[in-house]
Amino acid sequence: MKALALKINQSFYYGWMIVLMSGLAFFFSAPGQTYSISVFINAYRHEFGYSSTLISSGYSVATTISGFLLLLMGKAVDRFGPRRMLMIAGIMLALTAFYNSLVSNIVMIFIGFFLLRYFGQGSMTLIPNSLVPQWFEKKRAFAISLAGIGNLLATLTIPAFNLWLITRVGWRDAWQIWSLILMAGFIPLVLLFVINRPEDIGLPMENGQDDDGVDIQASLLKMQRESFSLKQAVKTKAFWFIGLISTIPAMFTTGITFHFFSIMSLRGLVPEQAAIIIGLVAFPAFFMPFVARLIIDRYPTKYVFFVTLVMVVMAMAWLAWGVTGMASAILFILFYGAAIAVQGVALGVIWPNYYGRQYLGSIRGAATVFMVLGSALGPLPFGIGFDLTGGYTHVIVIMMVYTLACALLSLFINKPANPGLEDD
Repeated sequence: MKALALKINQSFYYGWMIVLMSGLAFFFSAPGQTYSISVFINAYRHEFGYSSTLISSGYSVATTISGFLLLLMGKAVDRFGPRRMLMIAGIMLALTAFYNSLVSNIVMIFIGFFLLRYFGQGSMTLIPNSLVPQWFEKKRAFAISLAGIGNLLATLTIPAFNLWLITRVGWRDAWQIWSLILMAGFIPLVLLFVINRPEDIGLPMENGQDDDGVDIQASLLKMQRESFSLKQAVKTKAFWFIGLISTIPAMFTTGITFHFFSIMSLRGLVPEQAAIIIGLVAFPAFFMPFVARLIIDRYPTKYVFFVTLVMVVMAMAWLAWGVTGMASAILFILFYGAAIAVQGVALGVIWPNYYGRQYLGSIRGAATVFMVLGSALGPLPFGIGFDLTGGYTHVIVIMMVYTLACALLSLFINKPANPGLEDD
């Protein structure tokens, strides 16, 4: 594997292969993502007769538990390396997909939700988010945004793909097909091409661009010096502020995605139209590599957060009162998608920029708890709101107030003092 990597590096920096593999990891996290699971929800309701509130509650509880356990995955990434843990997460997600083809009651559905969220939405996004920053510093935002295209392609295609599978072969066989795809299409690629960091194969980060004669040992010492431990990171104000902000896109996106087909039906749209629209939320991410260079690398991240959160509030208002058909629904999803795409890259960059590389797995694991909790809190209020009122407007208004509060909070984020320098 090392020889293959060094041979590839003769043609282009091997970090770009890591970006490609991270993008594939994002793509193959799809079975555990809400946009994928949501397509199966109507099948569960029809076959088992469960209410929206019951299924949403099970999903929220399962997501919450998986979020707290991601702390363990983050520590495992630091201890055993992203490569080994990505293989384990991929294999477990394949087994989980097969398990979901066998569910027959609400308890089994709950367990299936937990495993999908932990190994799919949680682990298969945490690990590549910890892997790419190990290979890039000067082009970190650009590399992270390129890897994010994998998630974009999945969001654009998987809902319609799942609907097609369920229509053709049924929801149980659809889950089994996903199991085969993961085992045969993803795991072998991880085994062949993923390497934890450039120093492991004797390469300087970004091939030592603009810094000739880089010493690998010096690079490792620099990484150690600039890195916060998890214990040090959680003592900083920035960690908690960024964490709270990261709940917004997770909460609202998961909430509307989980109930998207129901929301759109209230607007007079059929499931086939909704499946197309929901995938467009990721379309703006195509432009993120350019936005990363023009905006995220040029302006303080706290201002990027503020602007994108205001955009999210505007999108929420549009969904509550402006969506009346196909065209207005597409405008909503594209505007909202642009806001969360920019914010997502900014979140991916700020953790390694503020807290370093050495303990990034643990820190990202702890930070992912915020996003997973946001995801957990999303579907339940939407489900309760629908069961009580027959609509979703009241819940959207509450989320608008919370988002505005976080927008104001973002203005108080500042980079914490480096712990290594404090020890001098």
